[in-house]
Amino acid sequence: MTKRHATGSRRRRGERGQVLILAVVALILVIIAVLLLFDVQTVIRGKVKAQNGVDAAALTGAEWQKHSLNLIGELNLVRATGTLISDPFFARGILDAPSETGNAAEFFADLPQPITQEEFTLFPEKAEFYNEDGTLNVEKLIREVLRVEKQKRYLDALDDLVSQLQTRIAFTGPLIGFGAAQQAAKNNGITFDSEASDFYIKYLNLVGNNGIYERITPVFVHDYAWRAPYVSMLESILDYSAFHNDFTGNTENRAYGIAAGTKFKFVGMPSLVTDPPTDFSIYLGDKNFYDMIHARDWCGLDRLLRLDFNGNWWGDFECELDENFSNQSEILPLHISFSDMPGTYESANGEAKALDRFAEARKERLFSETFNRENPYEYTVIDDVVKREEHEEKRHTYYTLTNISITINTAIFEQSYNDEDADRRYDLLPRLSWAVFDEEWASFGSDREEWEEYLRGRFKPGMDYRSGALAYFEAKQDTVTISGSMGRPRRGSRAPDVGQVFSNTAADSDARGVSRALGRLNSNSVERIETNAEAKPIGRIRTKDGQYLRPFEAGRMVLPVFTETALIPIAMEPVDGFSMLDLDWLYYLTEFVPLLSGSPSLEDAWERAVELYPTHLGYYAYYVAALAMLGNPVFRQAGLDWLDATAVWTKDERGNRIPMYTNREYNCTGRRGESGGSGGWSGTVFSNGGPSKLH
Repeated sequence: MTKRHATGSRRRRGERGQVLILAVVALILVIIAVLLLFDVQTVIRGKVKAQNGVDAAALTGAEWQKHSLNLIGELNLVRATGTLISDPFFARGILDAPSETGNAAEFFADLPQPITQEEFTLFPEKAEFYNEDGTLNVEKLIREVLRVEKQKRYLDALDDLVSQLQTRIAFTGPLIGFGAAQQAAKNNGITFDSEASDFYIKYLNLVGNNGIYERITPVFVHDYAWRAPYVSMLESILDYSAFHNDFTGNTENRAYGIAAGTKFKFVGMPSLVTDPPTDFSIYLGDKNFYDMIHARDWCGLDRLLRLDFNGNWWGDFECELDENFSNQSEILPLHISFSDMPGTYESANGEAKALDRFAEARKERLFSETFNRENPYEYTVIDDVVKREEHEEKRHTYYTLTNISITINTAIFEQSYNDEDADRRYDLLPRLSWAVFDEEWASFGSDREEWEEYLRGRFKPGMDYRSGALAYFEAKQDTVTISGSMGRPRRGSRAPDVGQVFSNTAADSDARGVSRALGRLNSNSVERIETNAEAKPIGRIRTKDGQYLRPFEAGRMVLPVFTETALIPIAMEPVDGFSMLDLDWLYYLTEFVPLLSGSPSLEDAWERAVELYPTHLGYYAYYVAALAMLGNPVFRQAGLDWLDATAVWTKDERGNRIPMYTNREYNCTGRRGESGGSGGWSGTVFSNGGPSKLH
């Protein structure tokens, strides 16, 4: 054997197993890739499932808002078309037996028999009040005035009853919708959310306890004692007892509780107030402010970075509680109110636009065709005494009008009788109250063309309006991936990832690609899926001439015109208020911020929070970390350096050198990732009494 042949043989023996190593590496990468594809499919399916859940919740909530508004509108029509009004004032119901003894008998004593409705409903003409000798029949005048006044009191009572029914619907309808939305979300795979349920329980306790709701809100809303039924419905939606104890020891049973949260305003909702406003107090109550700090949004923080941070730089302020009660459900509110003004019925044209179609369907005449605004005879009610009589054995309570004090000036009867009155009936409209849309219902106005461009299409006729009744829902769902943290080790771990393990091998480029993909998969944006959706009831009024009106354009009266519900872009009509998924923000504003206001340092406020709210410290960490970052001069200087490098310097009118961002959007957007991703900043935040690092 030659020397050359021996050397070649040894080289071949040293290369044995190389193919096996590459095969093993390839097999590992294939397995990881399969797991990665499976996880990607899991995440995509989870996002689709979660989105379907909140879509179903939003449409369900909007559907119940639609039904509630239509019911309230129908009750308005009961008033408007004369069905209710003609019952008490025009004597339907008591004409059946006018000769019988009872309250009605005295009013029919001087009327001819058989009596007709027309004879009873009209106030007598002036000549009918005089005797044959030309003297005034005072007794007849008094009887007629008493009869009219009593019937007007009946009208008031029935009008109050209708208002109470409308108020009950405004409370119960949206809550039924919210409860039905939870079931719709769960049926589509969204599970119990502990933060949303805790927020809901906090709100439930706020309404139910004898605190701010007892002090601020009315006991009765249109004679409806709303609070006890409202609390009962809130408990039923949560299934309060089952949520806390399902007899298995599991206090977080996913069959109960809130799955999809919403945003809403409520009595006791906190907000930061300072007088006069300081530079920092304006920002402290804005949740986006803290996000800008964590994202190192130097453009958004530009002005703040240049302020004085010596001493108690955040200033002193108070946490003020909202005391405005809407007199309706605060969750998924309908945004209606009540008006006792004639409104659209001041003119026949306005009434025709609003009610022509409805009156025609019910074969009723419009108000303007039957009544005028003149009263046949003016008299003054001094006072009235209403006596309440209870009959326990009959188990009912009723009211009896026992006395009415009325001023009637018989000396000027000739002048007091109104000859211009055409219908000889008293004007009823001022005595009626109507359920109307509040200011949250409005047209898009000048924004319409911009939104049509955004939607890439025109609005349907009569549907280009901002709705007060909005059903907004959001949900957070955790995902579990098989790959776990193979692509990226846990923060602070020194374990190498896939790309590092196979570096400097034939599979180096493929391994690093898998590592980057796994890293993105295991980022916070994937670990928790966040979805939201918004829907609203849609309707329009079609007039006889074929034109369309928006629902609130008929004197702002609520009418039963809502025919469908639809999902809408959230950006078009954002919902104000607290998010039920932001329990940390609620605790931060109501607990930590008041401590911060009276503290000389951030550390002092944290130590006081440790003493007072030891179980809630985790809710504050994100926001306290942001304040610590902003208070650190190294952090601020990093932002100023970036801004100085980005700016184009110029001079103002006084010759001072100032930065100008000639292409601000490009500079800020284009380099924001660089500023946030290059290097990093380490600050100290106090948690549980000891320091911990934030990176």
